[in-house]
Amino acid sequence: MNSVVEITDMLGIDYYYVSVAIVGNTLLLEKPKGMVAKNIERRINLSEIDDACVMQEKGVSKFAIFYDRNWYTFIDYGNHVVSYLKEALVFS
Repeated sequence: MNSVVEITDMLGIDYYYVSVAIVGNTLLLEKPKGMVAKNIERRINLSEIDDACVMQEKGVSKFAIFYDRNWYTFIDYGNHVVSYLKEALVFS
């Protein structure tokens, strides 16, 4: 599934267009193949996520996780990424 992720670290905020997949106990974030976008490849161990929350902002659902001193906020623009992540991460 492709989505927009906002990554907030100590230096600021960056936005990435990513392919999101859960494989075993790992959340994979990668630049979609064949897309012209900023390069990203992150592997997030689900058992090491420190915090997770769902929020609504101006009618848009967002799902945020805190991992390795960074906030990863997934923005749902009609692709149902929030429900996918909420089901996989919060209730597992």
